[in-house]
Amino acid sequence: MSVLMGIKTELLHIVEALHAVTNVDILIVDDNLDRIVSTVKKEYMGDKAPVYSAFHKCIMTGEQFFIENPKIDPICLKCENLENCKELIEFCIPIKLSDEIIGVLGMCAYDEVAKQNLLANRDSYMNFESQLSDIISTIISEKNVTEKLEYRSTELVTLINSLNEGIIVINNNKEIITTNNYINEKLNINLNKVPAIWEVLTEKVYNNLILQNFNGEVGSVKLNGTEFMINANPIVIKEKQEGIVLVLFDFNKMKESVLEENRKKDLVTFDEIVGESEAILQARREAIQVAEKDASVLIMGETGTGKEVFARAIHAASSRKNDVFMAVNCGAIPENLIESELFGYEKGSFTGANSSGKPGKFEICKDGTLFLDEIGDLPLLMQVKLNRALEEKEIVRVGGNTPIKVNPRIISATHKNLSLMVEKNFFRDDLYYRLNVVPIYLPSLKDRGYDVIILARYFLDRFAKAYNKDFTGFTAKAEILLLKYKFPGNIRELRNLIEYAVIFEENSVVGDENIRKKIGNFSEKENLKLADLTKAYEKSVINNKIQKLGDTVDSKKEAARQLGISIATLYRKLEM
Repeated sequence: MSVLMGIKTELLHIVEALHAVTNVDILIVDDNLDRIVSTVKKEYMGDKAPVYSAFHKCIMTGEQFFIENPKIDPICLKCENLENCKELIEFCIPIKLSDEIIGVLGMCAYDEVAKQNLLANRDSYMNFESQLSDIISTIISEKNVTEKLEYRSTELVTLINSLNEGIIVINNNKEIITTNNYINEKLNINLNKVPAIWEVLTEKVYNNLILQNFNGEVGSVKLNGTEFMINANPIVIKEKQEGIVLVLFDFNKMKESVLEENRKKDLVTFDEIVGESEAILQARREAIQVAEKDASVLIMGETGTGKEVFARAIHAASSRKNDVFMAVNCGAIPENLIESELFGYEKGSFTGANSSGKPGKFEICKDGTLFLDEIGDLPLLMQVKLNRALEEKEIVRVGGNTPIKVNPRIISATHKNLSLMVEKNFFRDDLYYRLNVVPIYLPSLKDRGYDVIILARYFLDRFAKAYNKDFTGFTAKAEILLLKYKFPGNIRELRNLIEYAVIFEENSVVGDENIRKKIGNFSEKENLKLADLTKAYEKSVINNKIQKLGDTVDSKKEAARQLGISIATLYRKLEM
């Protein structure tokens, strides 16, 4: 029997206490990779940690491993359980006794809330190795139960005081036993005269926790000027509740984490909406004009025309630009989950629900912008609830009964004819009129003429940089081919097409061969506008002349002279 197996009961107390405080799943394995104690469900991890996993390598090397994406991290590539891995993030700490590795403590996140918690407290957990080894050493070495409990208590107090969330521990009589430094400072708690829990949290919040039997999530609530989400977790030892841990998360930090995820994507402004056709310029003008207003916007257009790009640009130019932008595809979420996605849910609301509940999209971006894509796919029953939420500016989580105030700006989008759907009673008229305050129509790519070439060059420059390749442009044949093709997938199809061409093109200019490979055979007998054909032809003639005379400034001046145009006109036509 391994050393750790001999103190399994004590280790169980440690992982349960850590889990209650951190809301992160904890797993301890010994040096044979045998699972000793765990808060992880068995379907996520069996009786043994996988061979060649981070746990295995931690035992072999004695090093810590903080893995932010186990699916692609090199540490995990040879793990025998890689294909079935459900971890979003993983942290392995070696357990040492007299400088010998006797096991590993793993912290694992299986949902976004736990992941953000683990990331936020990464430094604190990484400094926990020496304390952990001391705890294990003390348990093994010390026989006096009182000394062991006091030592572990001190270590746990040290840990909770290092967290950037508020911790309040209460007993079964709802009396405050322990608070950490963070919440003492935030709520001005006097440790010499500890107040009652309902005085700290206010009677309204206390009563909400009573309704949830002090098990689940409440909030957001404002306490002493700071907005918090409160998560109540019972401390259960040997199937008996011995108290409750209240974790108070700064709601603004939660929103900031969502904002940070959005910032990782390219910031979309109106400068990124390129094109010269009157239809796209009109849509751009309308979007710029409405951006600073708080009116609801309904963006209509075929799939792939850039509806989300417009929505993000409107948000970036609005007074809410420093708050959350969140996109929801109403057609991609199963009908039975759409309400919980939008409004959130309380603990135990349905099978498979997060054990502590979950805030919905409305709640997370309550002061930001909520983009409801494919709104025409929203079920009728959900249309009623959405309309009520927009009218009352409040929502109630699934399984809950407490109204939560929300006020996001709504931008919706659809490729369907909503007015026709209203006539046929497939879409509620009251919701339609509420969403359709400012309609913006986006043209399909086939109706935008020479914008196809402008966009193609934009994507060529973008993907050339991404793949570290150097291109001077397209051949004339390639541009004429692009102009003739209808692009049923609109801008999205064009973007994918140019990326494909960039990957496989071996010359300094993108020719029509790789484009034809991607789009296949189609009828090229389309009625292109004369202006578009003229632009493409003129550019082809100029490029041919430059190839013959050379690419120097003097050569270009000579090319312009021979063609009977000024050098300025030559450069302008090359840029078109």
